[in-house]
Amino acid sequence: MVLVLGGTTEGRKAVQVLEEAGKPFYYSTRGGEQDVSLVHATRLVGGMDAVQMAEFCRANEIKLIIDATHPFAEGVHRNVAEVSEKWSIPCIRYERQYPRRASDIVWCKDYEDAISKLCDAGIQRLLALTGVQTIGKLKLFWMQHECWFRILQRESSQEMAQREGFPTDHLVFYPDDSMNTLHPDAILTKESGESGGFIEKVEEARKLGIRIFAVERPLLPKGFAVCNGPHGLRLLVQQLVPDFFELHTGITTGTCATAAAIAALTHQSTVLVCIPDGEDIPVRVHKIEGHSACVIKDAGDDPDLTNGLEVWAEVQLYPASPGGRPYAPLPHDQPEGLPSGPHAADRAEHLPERASVRNEDHSDLRPGEEEIPGV
Repeated sequence: MVLVLGGTTEGRKAVQVLEEAGKPFYYSTRGGEQDVSLVHATRLVGGMDAVQMAEFCRANEIKLIIDATHPFAEGVHRNVAEVSEKWSIPCIRYERQYPRRASDIVWCKDYEDAISKLCDAGIQRLLALTGVQTIGKLKLFWMQHECWFRILQRESSQEMAQREGFPTDHLVFYPDDSMNTLHPDAILTKESGESGGFIEKVEEARKLGIRIFAVERPLLPKGFAVCNGPHGLRLLVQQLVPDFFELHTGITTGTCATAAAIAALTHQSTVLVCIPDGEDIPVRVHKIEGHSACVIKDAGDDPDLTNGLEVWAEVQLYPASPGGRPYAPLPHDQPEGLPSGPHAADRAEHLPERASVRNEDHSDLRPGEEEIPGV
C-alpha cells in the first residue's frame, strides 16, 4: 500500500499517476478544502505527527510514502524522514519546479532574516504574499510598519489572522490588484515554485517597480528519492514498489542520449535530464570511458526494438566563433527537419539534448571553448 501526503497541486498530480495503476492507496491532507477526484484512493483528513504516521504505516502495511506537501511544510518533511529511516519505508519527495534565483531579488534564509533585511532596506510599506501561517512569524515587522497580507478568502484563514491579532482591514484576498492599488515599497514572497505562482508574483512586481524579497525554500532532510513531475514519479514508484504498476514505463532513446552526453562531460554515475514538460528525470549511466559514456535503453514494457541497447555519446570541445557563440559545424546532409551549416548547433538550441547539457556547470572548460555533445 502507498501513502500520499498532499493538499497541493503536486498531491493532485501524484493522485493522477497512482490512479493509473487501478490499485488502492491512501491520500492524506491536513484539511478538507482540496477538491480532488479519487477512484481507487481512500481520503484521510487531519495531520499526523511522526508517532501517528508510524502507527498508521505499520497498521496498513505501507510500503512507500510520497511526500507531495508544500515545500515549506518542514514539520511534515521531518516526520516522513524519521518514519522512513526508523521503519525502513522508502519515501519519495514530489518537488515543484523552480526557476533559477534571480539577482534582482533579495533572498532571505528564513523569516527572521527577512525581517532583518526589510528593516535594513528601509521598507515601510510591505505587501506580504507568504500566506496566513506566516503572520505570526512576521509579527515583529508588521507591529512597527504598515503591512498587508494577501491570503485566501477562507473562514479558517481569517480566523487564524485574527488569533494573531493582525488588523482585518489590512487583509487582502486572492484574486486582487493589491500591488497596483496599495503601492507598497516591497513585496515579500516565498520560493514556492512555478505551481505556487512565484513567477507571476515576481513579474507583476517588476512591472510596477516594486522591490522583491523572497524567503528561500528549506532544505529537505536526507533520505528522500526526489522527482519533480509525473514521469519521474512513476519511474520511482515502479522502482521502489515494482508490483504497484502492472505495466512499467521506460525512457526514450533521446533521453538516453542526453544522459550519456551529460555523463561524458561530468562523469556522474546518475544524471538528471530535463524533458519537454520541464521535469528532471534521473538516469543511471552504464559506462564512462574518457569523454564518452553510454546508457542502457530501458523501454519498460513497451515492445521497442532498441530496448537493452547501449546508447553512446561523446563530448568534444570546439573553439568559440568570432562572435562569441560556440562553433560546431554539422554536416549539410542532416536528416530533414534538422538545421545545417556552420552555426547549426546554435539554431538547434531548442533541442532537449542540447539544453540539458548547457544547463550543467562546466567550470573546467578552457576560455573560448564550449562543450558540444555528439551522439
